[in-house]
Amino acid sequence: MKSPSPFSAMDMEQLSALMSCMQQLGVRLLDYTAPDGRHVVLRGPDPTRAEHPALAESAAISPQPAPAAPPSSQLVASMHGVFYMAPSPTEEPYVRPGDVVEEGQAIGILEAMKTLTRLEADYRCRILSVLVKDATAVEPGTPLFSVEKLDD
Repeated sequence: MKSPSPFSAMDMEQLSALMSCMQQLGVRLLDYTAPDGRHVVLRGPDPTRAEHPALAESAAISPQPAPAAPPSSQLVASMHGVFYMAPSPTEEPYVRPGDVVEEGQAIGILEAMKTLTRLEADYRCRILSVLVKDATAVEPGTPLFSVEKLDD
């Protein structure tokens, strides 16, 4: 007899689709905050835990209360490539922590297959921190900057 799931049928469908996407992208751990709280999704058993795989999978989703920190967000990579902070090694970075950037302002460059793509801010924000090192290979969705959204 199957034990009842704590998730509704729709939740299970969404979870299944999410896990499938994570597998296709090679993502093992997803940690995100939604309006209903913080969620951590771990695909497959955690090798650092010495418990049965079924127990690890059942504990893979753990809603937690949303943090009460000031509103912050992240600017992420839009595609695979190598992330660069500046137009060239001898020039200053596009942005630094503390800078206020406008929507559409350059924040970095992604190089993919010898093609350079300018990364732009999606909205007006303050750069809180840089989350990746210069000349680092990234994939779509990789957080590049922690930012604070600013009102217009």
